[in-house]
Amino acid sequence: MVFIGCWAMRIIELLVSPIFFSIRLPEAYQVADSLLLPPPSTISGALAYSYAVWKGMRFQESLEIFTDSWCFAIPCSVIIPSSIILRRLRLLQTGEPFARSKEDWERIINRLPRSVVSELEKAGLLNRSKIRYRHDFLRILRDLKSDYYWRYYGDTFFDAMIRRYVFAECLYLGGLIPIEDSFVPSFTRLGDTESYLAIKEACFIDSFKLRKIRDDIIFSDTYAFLSYEDQKIIEPMDDSPIQLLSAPRFLLERMHTERRRARYKYVLPAILPLKREMQRLADKDVEVFLPKRIKIRVISEAYVLSYNSKILGRELSIVVPKGIVLR
Repeated sequence: MVFIGCWAMRIIELLVSPIFFSIRLPEAYQVADSLLLPPPSTISGALAYSYAVWKGMRFQESLEIFTDSWCFAIPCSVIIPSSIILRRLRLLQTGEPFARSKEDWERIINRLPRSVVSELEKAGLLNRSKIRYRHDFLRILRDLKSDYYWRYYGDTFFDAMIRRYVFAECLYLGGLIPIEDSFVPSFTRLGDTESYLAIKEACFIDSFKLRKIRDDIIFSDTYAFLSYEDQKIIEPMDDSPIQLLSAPRFLLERMHTERRRARYKYVLPAILPLKREMQRLADKDVEVFLPKRIKIRVISEAYVLSYNSKILGRELSIVVPKGIVLR
């Protein structure tokens, strides 16, 4: 069965230049590993933000619309992952309270050196009304010329973590979206707050094919989910990396339900359109990932989306799970 176009849906395609980005795995903590490609939830969230700005509506309302979409990423250049140690300065976080409760106050005071507590008592400053924020306490220590000043400054206003970043010259982002407006994509980040990007090109496409298939072998230009909503969709036919990716509904479900429930239901393994190699760069063996099409067998009923990309200048094929709501 083949559908040519769809009155309430269209294709949006973007060429972005992220230089580097970090999109944390949903289950990562502290040592924040990054996905090699932005998942559908990240892309749909970025598009929902842009549409909310364009329409002057609340982000959550826009996100409700974009969860009925299927977004995807295609690598256009070599991808190189690398870990970076980030040290964050928190001195400007002036709203950070010194203590959040009476019990918290007592715990913090008990952990201070006795000499510091004596200095505060002598100056009449050992009072929650005098020390409301962390920067208040830092200023008091400075005024008292306390030896504890630099220790508190170093321990409190800096923190560090290891985060993995992915370096790429350009990425193709696309989506089958239930939007008829030609809105302007305006997001500036792809991942964490350090992951800035530039949108180099944007197009809308109204002509596409959407057909149902089952028990067939195809080539996909982007990642393909192995399963969706407890139903196995595909089997890999070649050697490609597999990574957990979050589906579009992940963001919305996380707002309404426990994170654990949303994570397990909408974070699923997917085959990536990448080939892993070891290359010699700057006298070091470096892991790199090269773009490739993936060969897969569709074993249960799913959609195959195909269209001619204006940006890439060729026809693209994408597997869309049957569970996605297509208007």
